[in-house]
Amino acid sequence: MMEEKYDDTFLARWLADDLNAEEKLRFENSAEYHDYLQIIESADQLEAPSFDKQATLKSIQQKQQVTASKTRKLNTSWIYAAAAVVLLFVGFSYMYFTSGETVETGFGNQQTVLLPDGSEAILNAKSSLTFTKNSWDTNRTVSLKGEAYFKVKKGEKFTVTTTSGTVEVLGTQFNVLSADGIFEVKCHAGKVQVASKTQKTALLTQGNAFSLIEGKTASWNFDVNNLTWREGESNFREMPIKHVITALEDQYQVQFITENINISERFTGTFSHKNLKLALRTVFVPMEISYTFKDGKTIILKKAK
Repeated sequence: MMEEKYDDTFLARWLADDLNAEEKLRFENSAEYHDYLQIIESADQLEAPSFDKQATLKSIQQKQQVTASKTRKLNTSWIYAAAAVVLLFVGFSYMYFTSGETVETGFGNQQTVLLPDGSEAILNAKSSLTFTKNSWDTNRTVSLKGEAYFKVKKGEKFTVTTTSGTVEVLGTQFNVLSADGIFEVKCHAGKVQVASKTQKTALLTQGNAFSLIEGKTASWNFDVNNLTWREGESNFREMPIKHVITALEDQYQVQFITENINISERFTGTFSHKNLKLALRTVFVPMEISYTFKDGKTIILKKAK
């Protein structure tokens, strides 16, 4: 969490719109301002246990009445501001205990993420994984964008959520790809329960695979001993060439310009992560697509004549 530079009185004055122009400008230009603003904007959505704004206001008003003979009466805006300060710090606590930790990979990079229970997630290039440490004991859930291979320790249900579907296991090893409308799951050990956004479900065992591509599902078997992206070789089965192009961009940090080619055409095969020219030849020659280097990082693709 951020360092606290502003006390309750200052925050109450801010919430009551009682700061002078100089104070307001200095606060709005501070590093902390947007954090406080985020808390206030999301305060109504908090589900912090047993916090009641109206009860808090009533309590403040009652205490004020008891001491009315000794102190001047607080105006309404200050009463609400005081309650809002309480809510503000409840919000900080809520965000601290529910905020997720995100790990991202760059072009051509892989990264192993050690999860709180000792499970592992190996991220492929240009992928991200988000999880919450503080609730891990009761909620082993991660959110994935891109591709990752998971080695899950036995225990409570382990869930991978993506924009295209979810994967649930107890203890197993599996690969999940979720990018550009592609959802693919491969089970390398144990059992995996898959549920896609189309409500299609599948129970996978070792060597089983499931995919959802452009609204169509497919199931097949694969050799768990084949090389994978973790060993420097990407594998594809009936994959739209547009996704293969994206995978090449992610691994080699290049950009493709496509001309008169059908980017929905399917590709089955592999490419190496170690040699760009070899990878280009492996993918595009069988598909009769020519490739020309415009510069060191830009490649033009055309349908071969």
